[in-house]
Amino acid sequence: MKRIFITGATRGLGLEMVRQYAQQEHVHIFATYRDEHHAHALQSLADQYAPHIDLLPLDVADEQSIQHIIHHIENKTNGLDILINNAAINPKDDTQSIGNLSMDGFLQVLRVNTVAPALIVQTLLPLLKKGNQPRIINISSDMGSIEHRSYGGYHAYCTSKAALNMISRGLAADLAPYHIIVISLDPGWVQTDMGGQNAPLTPHESIAGMIKVVDGLTMRQSGSYINYRGKTLPW
Repeated sequence: MKRIFITGATRGLGLEMVRQYAQQEHVHIFATYRDEHHAHALQSLADQYAPHIDLLPLDVADEQSIQHIIHHIENKTNGLDILINNAAINPKDDTQSIGNLSMDGFLQVLRVNTVAPALIVQTLLPLLKKGNQPRIINISSDMGSIEHRSYGGYHAYCTSKAALNMISRGLAADLAPYHIIVISLDPGWVQTDMGGQNAPLTPHESIAGMIKVVDGLTMRQSGSYINYRGKTLPW
């Protein structure tokens, strides 16, 4: 039985990830939502694939909410095999452009995109240590690559993903003694609310590629920054 925990599962990549993993045999998925009023599509998947999907409330910006999730999971299983830190925000207004930056706005992006994944790993580590070939997948972005940063704007989002890459690298070293694989994974530019409809990739294509990458990971790749095709990206 493959036990998978996915944050930010109500739409976009998270929802498609739940859908594709649910189609595999011998899986149990823990999928999180922040607002049940926006989780109708996720609830439909849970109903369709019952009892293989459990829905859990989680506000990744709330430390207490993060700390409570382990108790929900422990009621169902004694270990986790895959943790996917997918939840993220990327404000689309001018608040990320120079001249419009604010302390609160910038820190909120870092709180959700960078700090929350680290705290979620910390909270769920006891279960991951009991997992089968455990893997931690931090969903990053090519926009987190410093080498590729030849454009302006999106200061909070790009910073948050570059910092997430650093966390992935450090966690890989921390958790190597427990044989836990940690990577940053770029889904590509995808047709979601965040990516927009001009993106070249569908969620199905991106997630299919990412699942293939995740399923084939080895300890030698831990600490890597990889895209959905398995290509190593420059830091």
